[in-house]
Amino acid sequence: MKKILTITFLNFFISGGLTLTIPLLLLERSVNLVEIGLVISVLPIVFLIARLFMAAIADLKGWRRFYLLLNWPSSLLATLLYFIANSTPVFLLGKIAEACKESAYWAVNRTAIFSLAPNREEKEATRNTAIIFLATAIGSATAGLGIYAFGFSITLSVFIAASAFIGIPAAALWKTGQKFTPKNAQTRKLFELRNYGKKFWLVSIPLLFFSLAYYPLLNLLIPVFMAQQLGYNYLTIGLSYMLFNMIAGISIFGTLKFQLGTKRAILQSSIALLASAFLAYSNLYFPALFLALAAAEGLGMGFFEAIIAKATKNRPSVSVDIGLLHVPMRFAEFISLLYAGIAVEAVGYAPMFILSGIFFTIFSALAVRLLKNNENTSDKCV
Repeated sequence: MKKILTITFLNFFISGGLTLTIPLLLLERSVNLVEIGLVISVLPIVFLIARLFMAAIADLKGWRRFYLLLNWPSSLLATLLYFIANSTPVFLLGKIAEACKESAYWAVNRTAIFSLAPNREEKEATRNTAIIFLATAIGSATAGLGIYAFGFSITLSVFIAASAFIGIPAAALWKTGQKFTPKNAQTRKLFELRNYGKKFWLVSIPLLFFSLAYYPLLNLLIPVFMAQQLGYNYLTIGLSYMLFNMIAGISIFGTLKFQLGTKRAILQSSIALLASAFLAYSNLYFPALFLALAAAEGLGMGFFEAIIAKATKNRPSVSVDIGLLHVPMRFAEFISLLYAGIAVEAVGYAPMFILSGIFFTIFSALAVRLLKNNENTSDKCV
């Protein structure tokens, strides 16, 4: 598990930095919000296709090679493309490479955890998610401080170096799972939708609403809002994102032993609704409300990982199953990034922020309902 967690840390140190750096770099070059949304929206749609393809290979051939042969080189390629980018098409190519990087990680990450930590799937997956938030926090802080002190080029050089280092733990994983044998998985059957019942597809619905709540908010709207509306400099934006991800990660770690029940769902929904309702008009109180949203997301990740694990952990094609569960979510991310910029220009930031709170509340209600209705779930902690 230590090798998996090391790759997780490095991967999301880079992702956290790029999430903040790329929209700010495009904003610096006077690209409008709609076009920035278009560039960023490439990632989820390419991610969707690439992840399913890679997941199928993983279920048939094993997962260990993906970290070394796909995640590592695509991480390096993406950061190099951003470093040399001088036009929107090159940024688009960078987003395609970044999507392949994320696909190679997510196509096999939970599969690797489930195979290396039997009987501890939900807990280890949630712990890994906490590492994701903490790594993203450090990546965000590095991006903000680096851009503020040294500029975009040197900052991107740091992420290029981190991409190269992924090869070390990835190579150490090469022999892990070498005796992998597929559990009756056959290529022609992996994507037969009739193999998946109603309960399986119901899990994809709360995942969709979770993504709508946070993906356009964190990847497009908030960094641009901070820069344009609040006048934050790059260092302040980076530190804000660092604190956001730290609070979310601490919330995950701190609640690993707590129950996933109705009271927790009400608490996280109330926090998200109140924070999102006042976010656009908060001014001096913006950091407090932003960090409240982080706490709500951290609380929600327990539900997120639990419903995925309940739906997939004992199935013969875990990688493909998890990928299929995320299909509606990825389409939602793609569309939300396309409309978010247009919507903000039409109605302002406030309605978009409020929508994120509403979407998170829907996610919470659906997730707790699914866990309560699952015959194998007795409201145990993850």
